[in-house]
Amino acid sequence: ALPDLLEGLRKQYPRAFPTPAECAPIDSAEPLLGQFLRSFLVWESTTAKAAGALRRIEQAVVDFNELRVCLPDELVRLMGERYPGAQERAVRLSAALRDLYRREHAVTLERLIVLGKREARQYLDSLDGVPPFVSARVVLLNLDGHAAPVDQRILGVLCAAGIVEEKHGADDAAGLLERRVRAGELAEAYHRLQAAADDGPGPEGSRAAPRAAHRPKSGGARKKADAKVPTAPKRSPPRKPADD
Repeated sequence: ALPDLLEGLRKQYPRAFPTPAECAPIDSAEPLLGQFLRSFLVWESTTAKAAGALRRIEQAVVDFNELRVCLPDELVRLMGERYPGAQERAVRLSAALRDLYRREHAVTLERLIVLGKREARQYLDSLDGVPPFVSARVVLLNLDGHAAPVDQRILGVLCAAGIVEEKHGADDAAGLLERRVRAGELAEAYHRLQAAADDGPGPEGSRAAPRAAHRPKSGGARKKADAKVPTAPKRSPPRKPADD
């Protein structure tokens, strides 16, 4: 069923591949970080929505360091408050950029170039807040690694085609694709699956939106701080007794 699905998608979406220029937003000297940001925006959303959010972010920040110091509620404003899963996405992205800065003393992913593909994937997976979809997408598209980005939207395409059962999760589906799609062909397969997911029903707020709340991987103080990120920009709300 999988070869039939991919062949059908090849005919339906013959021009699904993006151009290399699409992979280096904000700072052309940081293509990996640009793809990292783009992947965060595509995750559980669509490429069209991600492109719109990316344009707004590019217009608002000078570089990735300025993006790093944005608070989650500021990131929500930049993406748009109606962006799928905007609050969780902003919390995760903010946590990942902060963690990256703590490790590298700069906002850069260029060290991944000298790492092996497996080590690069492990590094990305270990960053606070990074979904497997994001790390797999960066490794696949920018490091020529054999990794399958699968979120709930792409999982829905695979389930509808009978490739995996509904009881299976995105990680199971990613493993299946990595086993059954040849090395060198997975990027093409991913882009066409993404195109199908973009066209799919996936109502915003359900399948298209992140489902699990982000829990930082370490640091109790950071966990408490992230949990208190407001769900909307602060605009001098009226006073009322605090619940806690």
